Amino acid sequence: MRKAMVFPVRFVTHGQSVQTTSRDLDDDSVFIRCVEPPDEGEHVVLRLYLPGLAAGEIIQAVVRERLLEGRDAGFRAGFEDLTPETLAHIRAALLRGTAAGGTVPEAHARAGENRRLLPRYLDRFRVTLSIGQHRSQREALNLSASGLFIETELPPPMDEIVQIILELPDNKPPAEAQGIVLHRVLPGGAEPVGAGVQFIGADDAFRARLDAYLQTLKSA
Repeated sequence: MRKAMVFPVRFVTHGQSVQTTSRDLDDDSVFIRCVEPPDEGEHVVLRLYLPGLAAGEIIQAVVRERLLEGRDAGFRAGFEDLTPETLAHIRAALLRGTAAGGTVPEAHARAGENRRLLPRYLDRFRVTLSIGQHRSQREALNLSASGLFIETELPPPMDEIVQIILELPDNKPPAEAQGIVLHRVLPGGAEPVGAGVQFIGADDAFRARLDAYLQTLKSA
């Protein structure tokens, strides 16, 4: 049974690396979100940032499926020659996902009903949100290793691909990433109005910067 889970993923193909996030996971494969997925049959090198799995551990995989549109843009990577230790970590993560949110059928995983494995921190900082040629200054209300919630009176449409520049309060230059809108809160309710954005495209420097900042929040 496939579990809908969101966690950071790094993949390398043709010598180029991309820091992105997952959609779902099983003990044989992972679905990775990205705007320009590699071709079916291509071999990729993965790092899955799962709790208990060393981030530096390399996983060889092959692209089994490639999707190009909407919230399902990305690819399914089938694992090759997993070590027993890595397989055990992946299965442990699947069990944690079940405990947190129950079993999620594959059809629901495709619908984007994701379960987070990693903590989300309340944190306010300025964000530049860009959609096409339109750019606006907004504020983030929370942050995790996989995404953030941006307060805005006009949340972008679901599945919209956006560019975001995070002005993290760590005395360093702004950090930029690509994201996809997977959650909207519209006016009229008790919650802040805005959009939940999942990271789907960044570089290694962004991941290192974000992880270091999240560690300061965790330690606070």
